Amino acid sequence: MTLWSNSFASQKTQRILRLFDDLEEVIISVSNSIKPSVVHIEVVKKSESFKYKSLASGLIVDKDGLILTNEHVVDKAQSITVTLASKLEYSAELIGTDKLTDLALIKIKTGENLIVANLGDSEKVEVGEWVIAVGNPYGFDRTVSFGIISGIGRVLPNLPVEIQPINEFIQTDAAIDPGSSGGPLVNLKGEVIGINSVWVGRGQGFTIPINTAIEVKDKLLLSGTIERGWIGIEIQPLNRDLARYFEDEGLEGIIVSDVEPDSPAEASGLLSGDIIIEYQGERVKAEKDEDLNKFNLLISQTKPEDKAKLKIKRGENLIEMEVEIGQKPKVKPDEYETDLGFTVEEITDAMYKRYRLEDRVGVIVSYVEVGSPASKGELSESDVIIKIEDLSIETLDDFKDALEKLDNRDQFLLTVKRGKNKRFVLIIKEEEKEQQ
Repeated sequence: MTLWSNSFASQKTQRILRLFDDLEEVIISVSNSIKPSVVHIEVVKKSESFKYKSLASGLIVDKDGLILTNEHVVDKAQSITVTLASKLEYSAELIGTDKLTDLALIKIKTGENLIVANLGDSEKVEVGEWVIAVGNPYGFDRTVSFGIISGIGRVLPNLPVEIQPINEFIQTDAAIDPGSSGGPLVNLKGEVIGINSVWVGRGQGFTIPINTAIEVKDKLLLSGTIERGWIGIEIQPLNRDLARYFEDEGLEGIIVSDVEPDSPAEASGLLSGDIIIEYQGERVKAEKDEDLNKFNLLISQTKPEDKAKLKIKRGENLIEMEVEIGQKPKVKPDEYETDLGFTVEEITDAMYKRYRLEDRVGVIVSYVEVGSPASKGELSESDVIIKIEDLSIETLDDFKDALEKLDNRDQFLLTVKRGKNKRFVLIIKEEEKEQQ
């Protein structure tokens, strides 16, 4: 009996070992097949008073040199250098970015025979599925990690970023570390199911579904930008306590906490305190902050100028209304780099809220180079320029026009807002300083 038991146990152990051997072969095969499609990205960025390099990853998605990576990788990039598996380096052109999905499309021109990744279908992803993450963490080229899908449809509402992403992320315990951003998450069939984006701790990596990445890529190729629907409301969850307060414990929906002035929502008659229960005939609800993402996605995916039907509860009344979808205000500002050592950006809604500005008049200083005329004149990042000499500055175009008109001047005076105070900043060109 003991001999038979030992023999059976030995056979079972051998079967398990063979399974692991088979799994190991698959992992090695998939890793080798995807590595040539993964690129190393080096970006030179600018910040207040200095420039620095950051490292990341990307994925070749087209034989013409198109590469998907993350928006946060290339944001404020002065130069982008791509290194292929062949170790050859190429300068990359930025095709377009989408801050709301943290995706960017770049392109290289090369005579090499590029290996294009096999893109899968993220709708078919299941929790528990084995996956491989590939990237360049800490600069270590084409590092492979192995894990499972820990969750799908994850929303990350509290990331330390200016604009919260609208993605429903794939969560994995495969290691995604600094430098892995932009690399692929691959299933054991060798299909890319996502673009790695963020990690919030060991074993908690989050990946953008590849279907989202493909959609964004196609739109960026057409125009370089993404149009998203917008109606101009702030929303919050309708939890059980609030439902009881409204004397309807069975009530489900989303509370409108604020309506932006001159927005499509205001034009339609939507009010703060209204409870949205249907959008385009589809029931909507949110009990927690992370549930709000589904509603935001519904609006953002509706084309600007389309009309959307809402059903709301206002007091005791159910009201049906129609709202014309507007275009979501720009989240990534236009910027202009001067030859005087500073860069300015237009003031977006996000900046207006972030810096608690009094209005949106002027342009905001986003970068000052050390040792430049701007630095020596004590111009600071986040200063808002409202006047150059006697020329008022309300927009980025005003700023460009003013500099052009004053191009022959050796020095000029800026009026800036710094917090709640106004200051004068004298910019003296280098040639003039040398003469003094």
